[in-house]
Amino acid sequence: MSDRFVFQASKEEVKQLFHVTSERDDFFNSDFNITPGSLIPAICKEDGERKLYKFVWGLIPENAEEEKEGRGNYEAAIENLEENKLLIECLAQRRCLIPAKGFYKWKTTEKKSTPFFIRLLSNELTAIAGIYSVWKSSSGRDVYSCAMLTTSANALVQPVDDRMPVLLHPDDHKRWLADNEIKPGDLKQFLNSYLITDLAVNRVSEKVNDLDNNNADLIQPIPK
Repeated sequence: MSDRFVFQASKEEVKQLFHVTSERDDFFNSDFNITPGSLIPAICKEDGERKLYKFVWGLIPENAEEEKEGRGNYEAAIENLEENKLLIECLAQRRCLIPAKGFYKWKTTEKKSTPFFIRLLSNELTAIAGIYSVWKSSSGRDVYSCAMLTTSANALVQPVDDRMPVLLHPDDHKRWLADNEIKPGDLKQFLNSYLITDLAVNRVSEKVNDLDNNNADLIQPIPK
């Protein structure tokens, strides 16, 4: 099952946490079942300002003929970045922060897949490390699209899935959005933003499997 995540925050919360100085689009409603291909909020740095835009979740190559060429490019494993010229270029100069309340993972056995929701123990908003591109459509419109960076799961998440998004602590936001170039070998400094004790993993309702379901009940823990 494809990865999904949750966005739940007020406009002021996002602007304060990420020090947003400019916004181009209408703000976003809370979404408890975000899937690849969706429009999502993300923050990038342009002209010295932190800007909040709507991004397509799925990285569209700048030389793509159609927007659909971004399908499938919704995540990028940090171990494989050096194999892809587009990803290296985006990592070097086009990085973004993807606000998230948490993310879903499914524990798969021979009999079934069980959904889990991973969040900060404090229940605060966090940021997923992202890279982005700007693709110009046939109508001349700039389309911002992004992919999440993923890494090996930590000891807390590993029993559910062997991969997880790269989560960035607020102390790392400035470095991530800095103008200096970042290479794949530099990513190690961002992989321990949070301790295992900062996170919570909770089993949640299988209602999340149905994309028509989208409400706060989806992230409520199911008692063991």
